[in-house]
Amino acid sequence: MSETDPGALSQPYLRESQECVFAASDFVRRAAASHPELIQELGSSGDLSPAPTPPGYFTERVLRAAPDAVAADSEIMSRLRQWRRREMVRIAWRDLAGWADLGQTLNDLSALADAAIARATRHAWERLVLRHGVPRASSGAVQSPVVVALGKLGGHELNFSSDVDLVFLFPEAGATAGAETGESGISNEEFFTLLGQLLIRLLAAPTDQGIVFRVDVRLRPFGESGPLVVSFASLEDYLQRHGRDWERYAWIKARPITAPERYAEVYATAIRPFVYRRYLDYGLFESLREMKALIEREVERRELQDDVKLGPGGIREIEFIVQALQLIRGGRDMRLQTPALNAALSLLDGHKLLPPGAVRDLQGAYEFLRRLENRLQMVGDEQTHILPRDAPARARIAAAMGASGVAHFEAQLAQHRSAVATQFRAVVFGAAPAGERGGVLVDLETPLRAGAGLPGATAGLSDALQALGFGSDATEAARLLGELRDSWLVRKLDERGRRRLQALLPRLAGSIGARQQPVAVLKRVLRILEAIGPRSAYFALLNESAEARERLTELAGHGDFLTNQIASYPLLLDELVDRRVLAHLPSRSELAAELQLALEQVRDDDIERQVEALRHFQQAAIFHVAVADLDGRLPLMRVSDRLTEIAELILECVMGIAWRQIAAQFGERPAALCAVGYGKLGGFELGYSSDLDLVFLHDSQSLEDQPFFVRLAQRIMHLLTMHSAAGRLYEVDVRLRPSGQSGALVAGLDAFAEYQESSAWTWEHQALLHARAVAGAPHGARHLRAAFERLRMQILQRHVRRERLREDVRSMRERMRRELASRRAGQIDIKQDAGGIADIEFLAQYWALKWARDYPPVVQFSDTIRQLESVASAALVPQDTVDLLTCAYRAYRTRVHHLSLEGRPPLVPADEFLAERSAVSTIWNTTMQV
Repeated sequence: MSETDPGALSQPYLRESQECVFAASDFVRRAAASHPELIQELGSSGDLSPAPTPPGYFTERVLRAAPDAVAADSEIMSRLRQWRRREMVRIAWRDLAGWADLGQTLNDLSALADAAIARATRHAWERLVLRHGVPRASSGAVQSPVVVALGKLGGHELNFSSDVDLVFLFPEAGATAGAETGESGISNEEFFTLLGQLLIRLLAAPTDQGIVFRVDVRLRPFGESGPLVVSFASLEDYLQRHGRDWERYAWIKARPITAPERYAEVYATAIRPFVYRRYLDYGLFESLREMKALIEREVERRELQDDVKLGPGGIREIEFIVQALQLIRGGRDMRLQTPALNAALSLLDGHKLLPPGAVRDLQGAYEFLRRLENRLQMVGDEQTHILPRDAPARARIAAAMGASGVAHFEAQLAQHRSAVATQFRAVVFGAAPAGERGGVLVDLETPLRAGAGLPGATAGLSDALQALGFGSDATEAARLLGELRDSWLVRKLDERGRRRLQALLPRLAGSIGARQQPVAVLKRVLRILEAIGPRSAYFALLNESAEARERLTELAGHGDFLTNQIASYPLLLDELVDRRVLAHLPSRSELAAELQLALEQVRDDDIERQVEALRHFQQAAIFHVAVADLDGRLPLMRVSDRLTEIAELILECVMGIAWRQIAAQFGERPAALCAVGYGKLGGFELGYSSDLDLVFLHDSQSLEDQPFFVRLAQRIMHLLTMHSAAGRLYEVDVRLRPSGQSGALVAGLDAFAEYQESSAWTWEHQALLHARAVAGAPHGARHLRAAFERLRMQILQRHVRRERLREDVRSMRERMRRELASRRAGQIDIKQDAGGIADIEFLAQYWALKWARDYPPVVQFSDTIRQLESVASAALVPQDTVDLLTCAYRAYRTRVHHLSLEGRPPLVPADEFLAERSAVSTIWNTTMQV
């Protein structure tokens, strides 16, 4: 069949598409001319059609072309090359005819390469085993060749005329035992080196039928000077001791073609820890800029401005953007641990990653540029990325791209490259110039480099700081910066860390100088720098993100609480990268989804990492609340609500984890466990450092289940209080359980009811007023939680000793005053002194318990404010009395809250809140008839 003989094609869709395919590809046209039967066979077999490529197609077809029977090297080489020509014609035709989209084409090309490499590897293995025997470890276990694809093949994104980047690994040292042919045994390293050499020859040696694929093995440890194959142990040692940043970019794309189960071992122990760091490594941008500068010099030297891969706004810049964000964040977000660029890119749309619209622009540009790359290479099956300069050739490419003409094509190309270049500059070169303020560049780096004790050093620094807005405080600020410059921290930094800090301080100083009380802000910021100094990647984060620097100095102006949080937990710096993150307070459902995602990225059997993930979530969520609190965007009552929601979500997760662990160890139970929150947790009044007061109840009717639930409660408490790498979740107090410390850690619901009905003290019923079922297991245990709520209402209505209620409440309150009230002259304790918080809480509890039998709604709610409002709604207490108490209660709690943020006890001058304390005391004395 010739290219001018469409009648020979029996399939209409082939005849209709032939003209556009031949016009775009000399490779397909030449193949059809030199092998007239090729297109007809592809059509008649059904392999060349608009239908998608079926799963397993290439594996099955390569076995047809090169069966498993051991053959001569030359025969395998010939068959693979013939098969490769057939399949490349098929892939090009489907792409140019518009039957396959870009993703299908790239996947087909990658699957073709996988099948060829796997078949060549099997042939090489069989030949060498016949000659030398099977390679084994010292244990006798057979050692398999692990062929790893990097680059575009690793990401299932191979282009039409690409090299394949391969690394050859083997699991363990050892030797072969020799073969039946009489050949002596050889070491495993020698065996797999021979295998790699033969594999390369089978695929890449030129013959009169061409090649299968060019093979590039320069990405192996130590590059061209290193051994062709390495053991797992050697790879791990190399990555730990010699691995460079550019190699982290390369190994992102790693994917096993052979022996995936063995590759999983080395990936878990060596490759993943090398590529993905558990901290946020913004220092990568420094090395990325260096790599980009090298590429730009090469582009300029070789005049590659029209290179769609390496030129400005090209494919490589998209890869750099995506891979940099993968490396920075992939250690914390395992979804980003993928070799597939498009899969990673789709995950980058959102807070702290890429701005709105950027992912859409990059996806559009990537689609266009990769299609263009393939169109360029499909012309002659040549590895090129450069647009042709002569008009007819460029018109041909424009037509293949579906453009209406060259001008239309060039406008599309320019638009996409401009969008990529813009995003690349924003992501990689986004940092503002050091020390820039109001258009003036202030030199702080020179005096900061000056040696300790030089007379001009501090003076020069003071002058520079004065220009940045420190005014009369410039001398003190210079002294503080000089102390940092000469500190133990700086002396311990390596050269990279010192460079990062040296670049960061002028930038921070420029922002601090614009704040109120700049010296106080500077002190807080320096405290953070001292805390993060041992890991200078955080200096890089602040250098790279002007938004983070501005937000840090802004938050430092609010006082010590937030800066202490960041100093204790530097990962919170990541929350400052995008202002939108802190501006939006997620709903409970959004928090639950975020927590679920965090836990999905940790193995079920890795308990420490699970707790660490919970702690990361807790710290970030509480930090968001604190920022909204100190910004004035969140009133006190909503602050407590949010902190309570966070605790409930964490407790629910912990109970689920604990249930799965104990059930796996001791078997499932047809019963459930619920956690009842008392005190601040039960009353929606949690603060930033509140303990969790918990009581555990189960609904089992079998005494044999008691040990199970005791172990379960112990496990829950362990998970909540254990020290992970990120700290502990909560302190837990379980002393409010029936019979207190002498009682069982967990009780059955029936036993709890019996205790509350017959043995509980009045103060325990007061505590029960502030109790709620806050979490349960398995799967929330909603039926048990609902049963507890019904039981609580029943107890509070029917089993309170009302004949002695007033005496009991008054007696308990007087005892608390004796033991807890302030003893400091000139100060009062807002919580415990007369007329304070405790008086209001006891009044609310007294009234609710007094009238619960006749007016059940007064004990429906577990928080003090709604208990007070309920007795007013029932006209049991005058509304103006309740209004006075609730206003005082909110004022007191707000004051205590602000004191706690400053790390101070709830003590205020004795002349503060005089009117409120007097009014509350009057109501107390009247109600309790003191």
